[in-house]
Amino acid sequence: MNKQKFSFVFLIAMIVLLVHPVSAQSGKVNVWTAESLPQQGHITGGPWTLQQRGASNLAPSAGYCINGVPQPNPGTERMAPYYFAFVTNSGNTMHGFFDYRPRNSNEAVVAATSTDFGQTWQFTQEAMELNKGICPASDNVDLASEAGLGHPYAMTVNGHRFLYNLDRRPGQVDVSGLVVHELFPQPGAPLNPLPATVDFAAPRTTGLLNPDGIIAEVPGSSPKTVLYVQKILNGDRTAPTALPADQQCGQPSVFNEPGPSHDISIPRMATTEDGINFTDLGPVNGLNDITTVDPTKIRYIGPRGTLLRFENGKWGLILSGGNCLDGDSDAFHFLGYAESTDLRNWTIINGIQNPIASTIPLTVTFNGSPVTIPATRPVVGDSLGWFNGRIYGPSFVRMGERDGVMTFTGYHTPRPNDDRGDTRGIGSVRLHSSQKIVAISNGDDEPRPRDNDDDDDHGKDNDNN
Repeated sequence: MNKQKFSFVFLIAMIVLLVHPVSAQSGKVNVWTAESLPQQGHITGGPWTLQQRGASNLAPSAGYCINGVPQPNPGTERMAPYYFAFVTNSGNTMHGFFDYRPRNSNEAVVAATSTDFGQTWQFTQEAMELNKGICPASDNVDLASEAGLGHPYAMTVNGHRFLYNLDRRPGQVDVSGLVVHELFPQPGAPLNPLPATVDFAAPRTTGLLNPDGIIAEVPGSSPKTVLYVQKILNGDRTAPTALPADQQCGQPSVFNEPGPSHDISIPRMATTEDGINFTDLGPVNGLNDITTVDPTKIRYIGPRGTLLRFENGKWGLILSGGNCLDGDSDAFHFLGYAESTDLRNWTIINGIQNPIASTIPLTVTFNGSPVTIPATRPVVGDSLGWFNGRIYGPSFVRMGERDGVMTFTGYHTPRPNDDRGDTRGIGSVRLHSSQKIVAISNGDDEPRPRDNDDDDDHGKDNDNN
């Protein structure tokens, strides 16, 4: 039996052991309700932010440097330009890793904590900065360089804690493996021992196919099993993955994109024994359709989400998705939810037409008829100005048996260059699950240094919060 077949058989055996026997409740889908309005996050301390000196299209680097020295955030400002959160928690303290990415000027990984459900964050540490100590010539220009290591995801494999990042340099992004660093977190230094400047020479994953990022790990799995996104750049019009012309995206009719997206994104499963070498187990079904041009369907899946296991034995996946409307394959049109009984075959419960959250509503013509997207009001309510243009990268943590906080990325406009003063922001919303959550992917059982304000109520039911 070859290694891939053995891993697949082992995975199925693991799933049988993990999943509870089917109960009378197993036929019911989980229903999400919002326990708060979405809140735009703020951060105290850390590197430069867009609002501290009023960055804009005319002055994109306003306040970035003074007298040739890069400036920190001197107080508490809106959490921009941060995005792609990876969040865990210990009690009511949330621990976040973020991709800090000033447009065309820099990129780094930043760690921060929150004790108020993600409304405000306290900076903890910055690492792997791309352009450390470098200043643009003036506030009116930028450094024309932001392709560093982004989209942080952390996971423990056989007692070792690893951080995975996407190498976003041309020729490397969505081609080479994810960059892997082992973490040895210490109090106040959760990113220890990452270097201060970017490290492209670190080990890379093997076995993941064109990885755009890890969506989520399967909680309790052995060998460690993950869902990840394979992204084939320009794949729908190049061999061997080319699609017929009527299955390729056309020019977006609503957003200010220079052209259609021709990428292919495929959600897949893989296992690993050591956190670096993976065995691909093939695509999963039902999350998206790489051939659809229907604006009400899901063509693209994003490389960040949260996998949950419920008391009734079902799996749930909080995800982000998009389609040809966006002119981009980054799956930033809505946040949704899917369910599965076997991790392989998924059913979308909250899709683009009945989402958990969505960008601003649109009415477009499809097959000669007007179509409004989304068709129903999102679970968290109507889009707010700071995520009218993009919403993606959901990361959910439990705050009780049925309650939790979903952190996500929001943009004011679909393209960062449309508003250089309000892009790449972090938001959060409190959600309630109709089913009891018994396990979650974002490492809520992982060891980490405790903060002084951590409490011990994790896992208790905080439905009244």
